[in-house]
Amino acid sequence: MQDSNFHNRYSNTGFRPQGGGNRNGGNSYNNVPKPTAESEFSKLAFDNKWIQNGADEKLVDYAEKAGKFMANNGLTNSKIRSIYGEIKRIQMGEFEKEKSSFYLLKPKVAYALGRDDKNEGLKLFKKVFDTASSSVSDQKSYQNFCNFIEAILAYHKAFGGKD
Repeated sequence: MQDSNFHNRYSNTGFRPQGGGNRNGGNSYNNVPKPTAESEFSKLAFDNKWIQNGADEKLVDYAEKAGKFMANNGLTNSKIRSIYGEIKRIQMGEFEKEKSSFYLLKPKVAYALGRDDKNEGLKLFKKVFDTASSSVSDQKSYQNFCNFIEAILAYHKAFGGKD
């Protein structure tokens, strides 16, 4: 009965025991909305020169920020393993002979997102992939595209991207 005495004694005083902060028992800072793939993509500044001409220091910064967001927002290695495997398979061949396989990567990425459409990390991957892949036109630009995607996935793993 001590609990009911506590309730009776303090219920009208405005006193609330420690350990909450809001009605759901959490702290008010938990109500800050998480960043979305859309907002993150708009903050990142993609430069199609990275695909046409190769990497520079800004690509590395972009890859780090994108990889970190993806790792912290649900993208797992298993979600993109088949896509990355296909990217590498195409890279080992001749782009001109593998062009149709390259073009079919875009629907493969869309399918992965369709299976997990709440995954903000995967949403960002799709936006980045779609943007970067649209600049690929030949063997050289495909190689630069591969380097770009690998840089992002390296940072994804470095920031704790899981299997």
